[in-house]
Amino acid sequence: SDVIIAVLDSGVDPSHPDLATKLLQGYNFYNNNYDTKDVYGHGTKVAGVAAALTNNLIGVSSISWQCSILPLRVTNTNGYAYYSLLAKALIYAADKGAKVAVISFGIFGGSIISDAAKYFMDKGGLVVAAGGNDNALHSDLDNPYIISVSATTSSDSRASYSSYGPYIDISAPGSGIYTTIRGGSYGSVSGTSFSAPLTAGLIALIFSANPSLTPNQVEQIIESTAMD
Repeated sequence: SDVIIAVLDSGVDPSHPDLATKLLQGYNFYNNNYDTKDVYGHGTKVAGVAAALTNNLIGVSSISWQCSILPLRVTNTNGYAYYSLLAKALIYAADKGAKVAVISFGIFGGSIISDAAKYFMDKGGLVVAAGGNDNALHSDLDNPYIISVSATTSSDSRASYSSYGPYIDISAPGSGIYTTIRGGSYGSVSGTSFSAPLTAGLIALIFSANPSLTPNQVEQIIESTAMD
């Protein structure tokens, strides 16, 4: 319960019944204030996949149901994120003690924010990013500081929309994922945007089980036990 998951996105709905008690004081890097309410809807969906309340008789369950959510808004009202704000948010999250940061955007190799991701890892955490949804092979090489996640379907195969290439580290379910929706409701969503927080939730759960593990050890545990 002391593991913090930073959600770098469009904000998180502060009144959603499956999220409200999970939220820490975050920061809005787009407007430079502490207003982290969701301005687009994407961040609330991502947060619910990673860490919605569980066993409370409503809505959905999540992987890391006792972990806290650090909401960090990095997008404009249309849901577009900026690399410079992502980098700032990663450093902020690391300094706040987050053990996992989820970036549900297709940043591919993520070379522009590598320094910030390395800083986060050096502080003891792991950065997870969406693999992308353009059904294309991307030649970006693996980034050692970012875990990039592709999407699978219920048949355990790559989703038709999921990007792929040597930069991908792991795959996770991303099709028909039921999660929290801005405004207090729930719905089914698809995309690598939701494979990433599933992976982030798993990382948080592993850190919860064994806080002495290093980021490299946690990544190794996930990758060595995954089905190829």
